[in-house]
Amino acid sequence: MHRRVAVCSGIFLLMALSNAVVPVLDIFAEGPAAQGLVFSAYFFGAMLTVLPAGIASERFGRARLMQAGLGISLGGGLAIALAPSVPVLIAARLVEGVATGVFVSAALAYVNSQPDGGRGSGAFMASLNAGLFLGLIVTGVLVEQTGLRSAGVIAFSCLTAIPLILAFTLKNGPSTVQTAPLARLGPVLSQYRWILYATVIMFGAGGAVTGLYPEFSTVDPGLLGLQIALQNITTIVAVIVVSRLALEPIPLIKGSACLMALAVGVSFLSPYGFVLIGAAAGAVQIAALVFFAQTQEPQGVAVGLFNTASYAGMTVLPALAGACARWFGYPVAFGLVVLFAISVALTIQRCSRCRLPRSMIPRRG
Repeated sequence: MHRRVAVCSGIFLLMALSNAVVPVLDIFAEGPAAQGLVFSAYFFGAMLTVLPAGIASERFGRARLMQAGLGISLGGGLAIALAPSVPVLIAARLVEGVATGVFVSAALAYVNSQPDGGRGSGAFMASLNAGLFLGLIVTGVLVEQTGLRSAGVIAFSCLTAIPLILAFTLKNGPSTVQTAPLARLGPVLSQYRWILYATVIMFGAGGAVTGLYPEFSTVDPGLLGLQIALQNITTIVAVIVVSRLALEPIPLIKGSACLMALAVGVSFLSPYGFVLIGAAAGAVQIAALVFFAQTQEPQGVAVGLFNTASYAGMTVLPALAGACARWFGYPVAFGLVVLFAISVALTIQRCSRCRLPRSMIPRRG
């Protein structure tokens, strides 16, 4: 039980810390391009480390990596709070992302390799999105009450000490992987490329809209945090519900991509589009993890690639959408994200048989 608490509380606080700058992005940096860089730097750092961390967790043990990730995140959060300029802030967000990537891959590989991996992944993702939700809400309230832009960052950085202490009670345990993880990296990347592409786009679409909203919206940080947090509420509900249903991953991802395209369009007209964005993103999170668990691939590799794809989406699409908004306007930026979501619905069916080893796929004709 204490292992579940350590893992879930860790991801909860790391996600809260990562979102603590979102409601005040326009205070930390001026203009959509600079705000997009601040927002995306975190995800770029995580993208760089989730795959190496997933592979390393198979060899060196997951507990050590979780401890390192939490410890560095604590320091990175305090560096964000004290950053004197935008370049320093971007660098601090990058370090925070690196630390989160180390923790996420180690923790999620542990969860997804358990016999009840589906429900464990549901609890993990629910904790993740609960952290994102409270990171927005609490930050908005603290900034309004204290007038300090870094109030949320400081609070969640200090609280990260709790799961860090709990992580030192975990045991690494021996690896059960029979195949060398690096030997499966290329085949997994090639065979499941459309699942990974869907992960890039579906994670990136929600992140792009989130990154656009602080400048796009005219409301105060407290209300803005509440509006954006609507997606985390519905994501929590979606991951809990979907993790308890025996749904086929591929059709679920296809339907979720269609819902995401609709949701992004609605969000241009109303912040309540975040409700639909959260539902679509939550369904894809569990569908992809269940899919990879069923492949029987080394979970450090599979989860590492899944996390790399998710952070790649959160890195590229928000920055692209921010630049597009600056050069061509917000309608074009939102429309571009809609088109990316539609592309997932059009391509994901190509992976309907890719779970089977190539030698077992029947030939046609």
